[in-house]
Amino acid sequence: MPTLATLDDVTTPRRLADAYQLEVAAGWRQGRGAFGGLVVGALVRAIELHVADPARRVRSVTAEIPAPVEQGAADIAVDLLRAGKHVSTARASLSQHGEIRAHAVAILGAARAGGDSPAWNDRRPPDAPAWSTVPPAPIAGGAWPEFAQHFEYRVIEGLPTAGGRGDALGWIRPRAPGEARGASFLAAAIDAWWPCAMNRLPTFRPMATLAFTLDVVGELAGADRDAPLLYRASAPVCTDGYARETRELWTADGRLVAVNHQTFAIIQ
Repeated sequence: MPTLATLDDVTTPRRLADAYQLEVAAGWRQGRGAFGGLVVGALVRAIELHVADPARRVRSVTAEIPAPVEQGAADIAVDLLRAGKHVSTARASLSQHGEIRAHAVAILGAARAGGDSPAWNDRRPPDAPAWSTVPPAPIAGGAWPEFAQHFEYRVIEGLPTAGGRGDALGWIRPRAPGEARGASFLAAAIDAWWPCAMNRLPTFRPMATLAFTLDVVGELAGADRDAPLLYRASAPVCTDGYARETRELWTADGRLVAVNHQTFAIIQ
């Protein structure tokens, strides 16, 4: 099938009675399967559709992708584990050919009432040049995964195979985002950058996400919808062929909106 027009399109499953079905679009692969941000984004969207309460926003997601999610139809089952006064917990599993290929659990919480709710953020935004002054990187073909064609990367620090530190800084946005700007959007955008471990290696190596945790700590409401998000990541630890990485997304006006932790397997 042709590639769907927007990120919103490819991460939105359709409801079929008590279940959901996702048509995994062509052109979004990373290696054998769809890139992890699309997969997690679709699971999050299915959970949001199932909970169906706009007041309960996705606060945290944990996900695993034990097998490649292939192009074509995929079934998504969602279970509501508990709905309390403020918090709902739900899980979603994606299957193809009778096998579970991906799994996620999301916590959705309503804002706590009262003016004395504690709030703080000790993280400071990266010192970065304005996105409009950083040219888009020419990322297409070659060793780049095919899904990268759907994103614009404005790299400030950290290039694959450059032999530098395991850090990255830059601006990122989908080329065709669509209308939605929620947790599914953030899951896809924060996963679209290459693993920082690649910066330290002399040649490209295939890598696979084994574990994925997303904390949605802010909203994109009020942010410039056409501006990219500022991306910062670090992979300070790698042992036995498994790299651990922490990622952040910031709005152009300096608001932290998402934090992501991933464990990557570096494939021989």
